[in-house]
Amino acid sequence: MQKKILLLTIAAFVLVFVALYFTISDSDYKYLSKNLKVSHLIYNPDKKLSSFSLIDHNNNKFENENLKDEWTVLTFIYTHCPDVCPTELMNISTLKSKIKKSNSSFMPNFVVITFDPIRDTPEILKSYVTHFDEDFLGVSGDQNQIDQLVKDFGAYYERVMYSDSGELILIPNYEKIPPEAMENGYSINHTAWVYLVNPGGQIHAGFPAPHKPNDMLEDIKLLVDNY
Repeated sequence: MQKKILLLTIAAFVLVFVALYFTISDSDYKYLSKNLKVSHLIYNPDKKLSSFSLIDHNNNKFENENLKDEWTVLTFIYTHCPDVCPTELMNISTLKSKIKKSNSSFMPNFVVITFDPIRDTPEILKSYVTHFDEDFLGVSGDQNQIDQLVKDFGAYYERVMYSDSGELILIPNYEKIPPEAMENGYSINHTAWVYLVNPGGQIHAGFPAPHKPNDMLEDIKLLVDNY
């Protein structure tokens, strides 16, 4: 009987501890979320990125380990994008400049992953992303692995082309791109979020468009200080 009472007491203590722990964690989460200006805290310690092995614009391997030990500002783009992607990269470049001018010892890495590795080879990406900032690192590689990362980050894209009659045609991501699309060109509709990856190599926060570098900087400082 005493043993049963002891076990019940231990079980009750554990339940109280767990409830208190998650209450505190939930309170911290709500505090951060409430004080963020333009970002969303999406960190889940139990959610890890899928394993990947891609290629950066210097033809070096870019893998999960490259996102660890330091903070990373990451986004997805494609080089044929007429407006959204250039604007996105200009804003990130401005963000980097503001971080530098803030006299902080903190400086994240800046990674730009293409939705479109068929056209965006490492060489093309290097010329494109370093035009916006010499420290930006473009990443290309296997389409399937990029698609999995896009999914992990909660991003989205779709390829579209126009027929000879002007009809908009969706090219499913899982299908081979038709020869006429490769010849005449295609566009990509996509989300335009910027992400903050923590030193554990996990998604920490997301910044939806439109991107405001001043507010992004304040949010990043808050997120880093409370990590």
